Amino acid sequence: MKISSFFRVFPAPRVALGATVAFAAAVGGFLPAATASAAGLKKFTIAHVGATCDTTVYIAKTQGFFAEEGLDVDLVLGDWNLIKEGLAFGRIAATQGLVMNYLKPIEQGLDAKFTGGVHLGCLHILAPKNSLIRTAADLKGKRIGVPAIGSSPWVFASRVIGDNGGDIKKDVVWRPFPQSELKLALEKGEVDAIAVADPIAEILLTEGGVKSIVNQGADAPYKDEYCCVVVLSGKVLRKDPAAAAGITRAILKAALWIKTNPEKSAELAVAGKHIGGSVAINASVLRRLDYAPSVTGGRDAVLTAASALQRIKVINSSTDIEKLAKRTFVPLPGVDDAWVKGLKVEKVPPFAVAINASKAAAVVAEDGGAHACCSSSVNPAEKE
Repeated sequence: MKISSFFRVFPAPRVALGATVAFAAAVGGFLPAATASAAGLKKFTIAHVGATCDTTVYIAKTQGFFAEEGLDVDLVLGDWNLIKEGLAFGRIAATQGLVMNYLKPIEQGLDAKFTGGVHLGCLHILAPKNSLIRTAADLKGKRIGVPAIGSSPWVFASRVIGDNGGDIKKDVVWRPFPQSELKLALEKGEVDAIAVADPIAEILLTEGGVKSIVNQGADAPYKDEYCCVVVLSGKVLRKDPAAAAGITRAILKAALWIKTNPEKSAELAVAGKHIGGSVAINASVLRRLDYAPSVTGGRDAVLTAASALQRIKVINSSTDIEKLAKRTFVPLPGVDDAWVKGLKVEKVPPFAVAINASKAAAVVAEDGGAHACCSSSVNPAEKE
């Protein structure tokens, strides 16, 4: 299966922004507030983008972690705009999202809050193996391919440029390409480097034609920073903080379950059609990502990312970063690192088919990893 074919086979829905009623209808008319289910559980809707990395919400549902918290959760697949509007109206209670994608909308008034760190970095900058580019500092003056201006890889690459003294408007030429064409653009010399997310980065590195310039999950100062967090609707959190805490605990427990059972998590999510691609593809990605649930880690990532985004002028220079971080990350009852340290999950035997690393990489390369982790975008119009 080619990369372009993979996008057609398993697309994420694109829902235009509009009236609340139209929005609710587009996602099956889910309820705007919690209600009691037949089993006496509170019903909520939680969104995901169909990426490998947000398998957490599926595991939390199928392993009963939401039910343990007294919650009956419906999962809805949506794109960035649908989820952002749903959170604003309280029609979506929560999602797993990228810190860097939500900070600007929150600065501008989006009623969403972060409550816990889910996993660490999944973004990369790559260059051809024979390229003279060796470090992040060498990216100055170069052409960098990205899936879109405002996409997660663009935000990360912009941070890297800024962290190395560059100006993202003057010192880099940004070249947007469809995600499926970035590899070709690099091979044809149309760009000098590309910014991509897992599993695409893993595919290209395994093929051997590229080298890593910056790996968010391995290179300082990014390697200890959480990229994805639990994102809650502010309306839902204020109305029912106990349920908000339960949602957070369930997702963080699911993160630990994935860390303990990456192969089984991939098997379940693919079989349940929560994500596309093969079990081998998704297991490979889940093993690479560092699912280490942490409340403190999520809180610290907000301040770090906000400061970095302000330096590159995505967040307004007049914004008080400390106040923004305090307003954005909300501590919840029964959700702290002491609770996280006491978490226990079972080790489940994986599926019967053994995963050979090289064969899995070949399958990943063929499918193209269309569902890159952290694939949401920031609307360029939202930047300063």
